[in-house]
Amino acid sequence: MIVDLHVHTKLSADSRVSAEQYLEFAARNQSGLEAICFTEHRRYPTEPEIERDYAQLSERYGIRVFRGIEADTDLGHLLLFGINGEVMRRFDLTSRMLKSDHLIEVIHHEGGIAIPAHPFRDSGYGVRLDALLARHGAALGAIEVLNGQNSAAENEHASDAALKLGITAVGGSDAHFASGKWFLTCATELERPVATVEELCSELRAGRAKPYLFPADSTHRSS
Repeated sequence: MIVDLHVHTKLSADSRVSAEQYLEFAARNQSGLEAICFTEHRRYPTEPEIERDYAQLSERYGIRVFRGIEADTDLGHLLLFGINGEVMRRFDLTSRMLKSDHLIEVIHHEGGIAIPAHPFRDSGYGVRLDALLARHGAALGAIEVLNGQNSAAENEHASDAALKLGITAVGGSDAHFASGKWFLTCATELERPVATVEELCSELRAGRAKPYLFPADSTHRSS
């Protein structure tokens, strides 16, 4: 199952794209994308109308829509999945400079997962991975090694680190626009299909995932 773990819509300040524009683009290009995670910067939308909209879009386009968040921490950005009431009670996810140590442990305890985003680009996670893994163990189970907006060198550093440390490697487009330059570049391939965020977290925590590059001949995609 192909899922993009890292996408931004107009709910993030640096994008003007609707959720539907991404799904329509993926469907029009017959991409094979089966799920998409909207990971807004410092915002985890809980409004009922947004939940209804995502459910309707998922049914209309046949692509599952999941919610996560790209949180701002003292070491850089973390992709968080499995947000629940307890996590929201203990953290103001709209804040900058959240304490990463505490956040990683709480998310893991609540059945979710914290994934350092682009750990070797504008991030302090990459150079600290050894120490963080020693401190958190299974709570730091995955890192983003393919990011569609990274340089090749930044992705290579992350891939090498994941291999060396035995951390699950995942990918995401980091899309802010529904165009071929930004979207349908890379994603994550799961060994098993998932229907809920809870199932997604279980698969990622179990390490049943790997980075996925969309075919090179996708350059014909419409923008």
